[in-house]
Amino acid sequence: MMFEEYEMGIHYNHKSKAGDRKMQKQLKLKMKAEARKQKKLEKETADEEEEMRKLEELTRPDSQNSEKS
Repeated sequence: MMFEEYEMGIHYNHKSKAGDRKMQKQLKLKMKAEARKQKKLEKETADEEEEMRKLEELTRPDSQNSEKS
């Protein structure tokens, strides 16, 4: 037969690569967590900038008019 040399088959490969799969999964989860953290920071920064712009408009409405002219 052609397949006599492959007695262990896919099961041997599956178990031997379990550590690799675990490391890949941990890396993927870490990358997702970093992406979520970065997105959250960007959103907070944008919200702060928007709030500061609104406060500036409320406290100094005359500066807005002079910029347009």
